[in-house]
Amino acid sequence: MQTEISTLIQAYIEQRRQTKLDEIEKKKNVKNGVSEIELATLNEQIQTAYQDFDIQTWLTSAAVRAKQISLATHAVKFTHGSAKGSNILALASNTDAPYLDSSAIVTPAVDAVGNAAALDVAKLLQLDDGNATLAVYLSQGDDHVLRPLASSDEQCQLWADGLRQALEVKTPSSHTLAKQIYFPIGDNQYHLISPLYSSALAHELFHQVQHSRFSDEMKAAREARKKNQPSDVDVVRYSNLAVTISGGSKPQNISQLNSKRYGKTYLFPCTAPDWKSQYQPPMFGLNWFDSREVGRNTYYLIKLLAEFLVKVKPLDSNIRIRQHRDRLADQILDSILTLAVNHQTNTSGWSETSELSPAQQCWLDPQASHLYNGDWQTEVSRDFGLWLNNRLEKASQQQLMLGSEALQHWQALCHDAIREAGR
Repeated sequence: MQTEISTLIQAYIEQRRQTKLDEIEKKKNVKNGVSEIELATLNEQIQTAYQDFDIQTWLTSAAVRAKQISLATHAVKFTHGSAKGSNILALASNTDAPYLDSSAIVTPAVDAVGNAAALDVAKLLQLDDGNATLAVYLSQGDDHVLRPLASSDEQCQLWADGLRQALEVKTPSSHTLAKQIYFPIGDNQYHLISPLYSSALAHELFHQVQHSRFSDEMKAAREARKKNQPSDVDVVRYSNLAVTISGGSKPQNISQLNSKRYGKTYLFPCTAPDWKSQYQPPMFGLNWFDSREVGRNTYYLIKLLAEFLVKVKPLDSNIRIRQHRDRLADQILDSILTLAVNHQTNTSGWSETSELSPAQQCWLDPQASHLYNGDWQTEVSRDFGLWLNNRLEKASQQQLMLGSEALQHWQALCHDAIREAGR
């Protein structure tokens, strides 16, 4: 049975009130107790919570605060955190769109931009009864969905008009910190175009990449590939990804969806195709990691990692530092694994006359597994760890002196990456 939007609104407000009451009760039940004065203050807060979260009182407040936020699919703050131009809500879809843009998304995610203290109003507007969200009802003029909660038609109209302020852009404007493009249309005339970042598209791509990396479905597919077993699911891997962070340590200051993405936006490579010379397998040298091929493709990534490690060297380690370090190391591994695929798909047995170590022959030439009876994945991972330590020390001009602890960490990352890649 479909739940009416008014019932969902009532449940949402009651849930927010209960959350507030639970916080107050937690303060009352501290281990050492509270004084009589503190207890009286907390009891007053309980009474205030019941008053503030009365349905009609709260909706009246929400209608006033709605102007502090904008529901949008395209937000100006992603261009610059201090930009104050208009945000755009564009929900029209085009299933035949020839390009990957927000119109190609059947149900685009709606973002909320503005005062973080008013994001509760954004969540209210995005309540969905199965047919549409409250925001869609209000945008279509269906104010009657609020009538069961109002004491009069006038109060219902007041709520609807107030909440609609989060959906409308009455005076569209740009800003000096926003991007602007003068597009010539002839006779010394121009259109001034202000391109906006599509948070809806970024959100869709973010979930696609996260699904390919961490979903149970994709993990099962990778496991089946590793064991040479059939699977109905294709293994999806996005290589050469870049990541931008919006909002720094406070992604909620940019937008609601940005906070859900931890500030991340994945960027796909869109460079022009590179000229590929005739394929040459790595025939010379014991360690493929020391080859010019690997060095050329990882030089800048290693430089970035070295600069970061030098910068945080005086600081105490924390989870943000470790996560950023591992993201940079994963980019290096992604680049190396992409190169490795070229050799793994070469003519079987090509490594028979190469100078590569037996373990690396097993890795780069799938038909060479008979050459090595040990754990070649561990050997290759150790080669990677030693190589990365050495390259980081050189890139930092010996400001970094990395030992066995770093070696074991790089080795573990490489071992996991090789297994995920199905080798």
